[in-house]
Amino acid sequence: MIINHSNKFIFFANRKTASTSTAIALSSSCNKKDVITPLGRDERIRRELGYQGPINFIPWWNIPKYLAIEAKSKAFKRSANRDLKTIGLHTHIEAKTALEKKYISADKFEKYFSFCFIRNPWDHAISKFFELRKSEQLQSLDLDTFIHGGRLEKFAASCRLIHSSQGKILVNKLYKYERLEETIENLFRELDLAGNPQLPRAKSTLRTDKRHYRDMLSSCQAKKIKRIFAQEIEWGQYQF
Repeated sequence: MIINHSNKFIFFANRKTASTSTAIALSSSCNKKDVITPLGRDERIRRELGYQGPINFIPWWNIPKYLAIEAKSKAFKRSANRDLKTIGLHTHIEAKTALEKKYISADKFEKYFSFCFIRNPWDHAISKFFELRKSEQLQSLDLDTFIHGGRLEKFAASCRLIHSSQGKILVNKLYKYERLEETIENLFRELDLAGNPQLPRAKSTLRTDKRHYRDMLSSCQAKKIKRIFAQEIEWGQYQF
């Protein structure tokens, strides 16, 4: 996620909506006073472009915990990402959680322009399926099991909680992933952002089967996805 204090906007990063590329582009408009969460391996892309990297994502009261986690990570030579998510802002943090833990003040959340992206649910589901299949433990996962076995419900719920709570949208605007490039260019103009609106390519090799979702889903599978993502379909006025 990104909190830009100069231009007064907050970007909440939904899963499987090119949030990494979006965060990198938006960080080109940021400075050391803003909040930028780490991107893991894709941080290399932002660094190579010369944009502002991760900064101010741990609140001041958790700095001692942050230093302890970092020291432990170096000593045992293991990633600290999971532990850091418990003490500060991170890429896919939920708006409600960020407010409840006071990582974002209620005043700034009200005054700043907050936004997030949603995606055509049938395409969203297929994208997540192929991401899971990249794992060695899940290479044998089939599409029907993914859709009907509970994994898709958990994914949908985790995405929905980033920008909403109990059916209420918390951010000012939900944009469509399908209009991502156009939306980012418009945001740079409307918010008068410095930097570069061009989206870099990140995580673009996860999907091996490029067929349209209509050619991959059975009628039963499509109906199940429709039920799971009913709210997103209503919000985005999506059709199969």
